[in-house]
Amino acid sequence: MENNETAVVTADDLVRARERLLVPGRRRLAAEPLREALVDLHEFWLTKHAGGAGISGSGIALVAVGGLGRRELVPYSDLDLVLVHNGVKNIDGIAEKLWYPLWNSGIGLDHSVRTVGEALRVAAGDLRTALGLLDIRHIAGDQEVSQKLAEGARQAWRGNVRNRLDEIAESSQKRWARSGEIAHRVEPDLKHGRGGLRDITILDALSVAQVVDRPSADVGEARKLLLDVRTELRRVARKPRDVLRAQDGDEVASALGLADRFALARSLSSAARTVVYAFDVAVRTARAAAPKRGLGAFLRGQPPRRPLDEGVVLHGSEVSLARDAIPSRDPALLLRVATAAARSKHPIATGTLSRLADSAP
Repeated sequence: MENNETAVVTADDLVRARERLLVPGRRRLAAEPLREALVDLHEFWLTKHAGGAGISGSGIALVAVGGLGRRELVPYSDLDLVLVHNGVKNIDGIAEKLWYPLWNSGIGLDHSVRTVGEALRVAAGDLRTALGLLDIRHIAGDQEVSQKLAEGARQAWRGNVRNRLDEIAESSQKRWARSGEIAHRVEPDLKHGRGGLRDITILDALSVAQVVDRPSADVGEARKLLLDVRTELRRVARKPRDVLRAQDGDEVASALGLADRFALARSLSSAARTVVYAFDVAVRTARAAAPKRGLGAFLRGQPPRRPLDEGVVLHGSEVSLARDAIPSRDPALLLRVATAAARSKHPIATGTLSRLADSAP
């Protein structure tokens, strides 16, 4: 047993074990169990190796963020790791003992070494870091240090999220301009495209900030499909890849039990549209929840309700039902709401959509 435990501590053995999980064969793992196995494998190695590197006792901890932190590690992903400490001496030497074996074995690594205060200061000025710290998961060392950083990151995010909504929107628009919309692309970017996994990460972050509800079950199903497709794509390509090429579509579809690449494209399009709608509603809700400043805003109180059609009003920036509207007694109300939204170029309020859906024949 001792010899076996010693063998898996080497990074080269970690690479070989990872490759065995990805080899095609009768014992091939499905997408979700494969991600779980990859998480367990890497976490086991890190836990074993952290002690030998000096990550033990008080004042120092190793935490995972990103895919490893969320337990969503897909094949050939980089490991996103943060070595957190309280001013520990020789921290650079400890870090090198942990990082170098991974580098030398060709394992991708996105790493940093910071005190809790340093990490929070970086997050205050960098959106990507702030989002990453929301996924912190303790791996090894002093759990109190990990918890202090996790709690500090979430508290800072909740306290400042309304001031970062413009930054979230701007960064998302730039990303979509580069990667396009998953629902409309022949070769969609599963991670960065509009309706992809990065948008779901932002939905989770807005939920953590308590400005919107947790993502719905439909978004959860979309997340699973996107992750499963990304997992199988990388298994097929045998390297990091997030853009689903047309020539890989049939093989990925077969791995997921779908008829062909066209069935896969339809499923992806539907999932992406679900995420896009949830994202737009969440950002709009978060903006509406942001406190208005100044005496004028105080005096105005609730946003005005401007009539658009019979039973239809513009409430703030959303098309809503009038207070006396009864959808079950007005079959044409749905059409008037849709027409008013198209003409005014304003979105339909989520509550209005729910009421109309409940009364639909």
